[in-house]
This record gives sequence, C-alpha cells and structure tokens, in this order.
Amino acid sequence: MSPSSSQEPPPINKRGNSVAIGDSHSNYGDMTTPGVSAMKNKAEDKAVQEVLDISKTRVQKEDELRYEADRENETKNDWTLAAAVLDRISVIAFVIIFTGGTIIFFAKSITHA
Repeated sequence: MSPSSSQEPPPINKRGNSVAIGDSHSNYGDMTTPGVSAMKNKAEDKAVQEVLDISKTRVQKEDELRYEADRENETKNDWTLAAAVLDRISVIAFVIIFTGGTIIFFAKSITHA
C-alpha cells in the first residue's frame, strides 16, 4: 500500500556527521559529498556481494560433501548386506556338506565292517 498524500514525511535534520529523521539518528558519514557516499555504497555492495558469493559457494560445497558422504554410506551398507548374504549362504553350505559328509562317513563305516 502506498502512503496517502495527506501524510507528510518526517522532518530531516542534519547535525554534523549524522542525519536525524524524525526522532532516530543514523551516522552516514559526511553527507556533503554525494559522490563519496555513492562510492562507499558501491564498495559496500560489492563487499556484501562477495560475502554472499563465498557463503553460497561454501553451502554448495557442504551440500556436495554431504551428498558424497551419503552415497558412500549407501554403498557401504549395500556391500555389508551382500557380505551378510554371502556369509549366510556359506554357513548353510558348510552345515549341509559337513552333516552330509558325517552321515556318509558313518554309513560307510557301519556297512564296511
């Protein structure tokens, strides 16, 4: 919503290096040279943009590292499951062969005598 035309903006009072708008005071440096303040604003904007770019890059890098760690954990879990299945198959095969060999050994030893 736009302010109505009947409302007047608060009075601006200049006192030294500060500007008073209504009741609040803000230090903006020397307001008598607008070119210097514009250059300051551009430099500040550039510095803020650089900080934002660095932050964005850091967040992206952290996301990539987290994604890689998740993929590695998933691969590790897959191989752990495969190893567990192979161990189970090996135990079952060992038990069947050992039990079958023992039965055959005793059957041959009983019938051989």
